[in-house]
Amino acid sequence: MQKVVYSISKVNKGKKMKGVGYLVEGNLLIPSTSSKGNPYIRIFDEVTKHCHPVDKDKTEFKGYVTLAYENINVFNKEKDRYETLDYVETTFYVWYKLVK
Repeated sequence: MQKVVYSISKVNKGKKMKGVGYLVEGNLLIPSTSSKGNPYIRIFDEVTKHCHPVDKDKTEFKGYVTLAYENINVFNKEKDRYETLDYVETTFYVWYKLVK
């Protein structure tokens, strides 16, 4: 388990998630809070495969990670009800630096 400082944002969106997380078996684990205020661990799969080194020392990395979600409930304002989407992909820009 490697401690990292990270910055993650959706592609073409301004809001960023920043903080301290951990690399475990190539995945980035970060603490998050749900919309209801419940804490949980968010996992970005295979980050080490998608991010490349920025510096010579190989302590800073960046890249794009695409996450796939299945069976997502989305509110349709026109029909005033929730609908289930079978499959949605979201691309994130990920930057992280290893902490010693």
